[in-house]
Amino acid sequence: MTETPLVSVVMPSLNQAQFIEQSIRSVLEQSYENTELIVVDGLSTDGTIELLVSLQKEFSGRLQWVSQKDTGPAQALNHAISLAKGEIIGWLNSDDLYLPSAIMRAVDHFDVNAQHQMAYGFGQHIGPTGQSLGEYPTKPPSSPMDTFLEGSFICQPTVFMRAKALQQVGVLDETIATAFDFDLWVRFFKRFPRQIGLIRRMQACSRLHAACLTKRQRKQVALDGVRVITKHLGPAPEHWFWTHVDEMCENHPFTAETLPLTKQLENFLIEIRPMVEAERFKQFIETLKQDYRFGLSNPQLFATVQPDGWVSKKVHVKYKWDGIPATNVILVCNANWPVEGKMRLKILTPSGAIQRSVVDCPSEFALSFDVPQEQTSGSMMWTVETDQGFVPSKHDNNSDDSRKLSFRVTGLRLQNPATPTAKPPPPPNQ
Repeated sequence: MTETPLVSVVMPSLNQAQFIEQSIRSVLEQSYENTELIVVDGLSTDGTIELLVSLQKEFSGRLQWVSQKDTGPAQALNHAISLAKGEIIGWLNSDDLYLPSAIMRAVDHFDVNAQHQMAYGFGQHIGPTGQSLGEYPTKPPSSPMDTFLEGSFICQPTVFMRAKALQQVGVLDETIATAFDFDLWVRFFKRFPRQIGLIRRMQACSRLHAACLTKRQRKQVALDGVRVITKHLGPAPEHWFWTHVDEMCENHPFTAETLPLTKQLENFLIEIRPMVEAERFKQFIETLKQDYRFGLSNPQLFATVQPDGWVSKKVHVKYKWDGIPATNVILVCNANWPVEGKMRLKILTPSGAIQRSVVDCPSEFALSFDVPQEQTSGSMMWTVETDQGFVPSKHDNNSDDSRKLSFRVTGLRLQNPATPTAKPPPPPNQ
């Protein structure tokens, strides 16, 4: 390696005008100046091209870009890598950020550790406005390969690779829609065991927002993660399946998805079935048949209960409508405590008002939530909270259930939409 090796940073882009200038500056305003940035854009229409034209003039000779149709970010990255001239390759998405001196630390790491073919550091998640959302769960490269069964422990924008090593590992797999980075890390670890390094500093920020792949394509992320694991490491752990099932339930019905929750699950099962052993798949089905959430849901309404219908401290009741809404949402519950008592409930309404109620335990009770009669589409959420409950294992020697349970939801329904007021008869002809 030369004293000041050229570092090539590749950046895929599509309609990220609100973030891309900050991302580009985080690369080209680094203290390490022997850096080139290659942006491959997928025909953005939001002003990105105008920004690239302006920034190319400002960073003359260090920023090159092309805008062309592609099949996705993996293809864009492969094209950018083919244009790179550097000995070291970095990869930064057009909404992520390098922290100051990140490139210098990577260059210094490779200079000191000649045997390392790839290095990564610590990263943190940030929100749309740059607010910190917590550190990425990074693990050291000494972790066993089986650690990848739990998911990627490498924060993508912190990664730097030797260009020659990347040539040996091969290009990004363009058939993988979302987890192509995960696939590349596993291939690096398999190709270069004990030749991966860790830069023990905070290197980059990974931005989470509504339009990013991680947020926008949750089902595809789960499916692709299972595909990568099955391809390289064997059967994927069950948490990949159940995590996505929980996410579907947690987000319903406040998504762009128009299918009922049960149909969403059916589609997911069809796609994941070829990647799951027959016996395990059968077990999934049997468990799902007992999952109370799917029987409770409807296309407009959902309560965030646990799979057996119980609530621990808090439940969100969500309603989404198109047109004239129902007059009320009814939540039917059973506080089947093993001892008598009273449970205090706090209800946070969509307007921010707080209502309070007290119910006897054990008993059945129902809560009725008023829905403002608006004539347009909308959505609302009520939150029911309590700090009271019981732990089953403390009352039943045969139970190993250590949850603190408050009440069980046994029904969720809508009262009929308001009947439109009859129009008055037309006035008599004059």
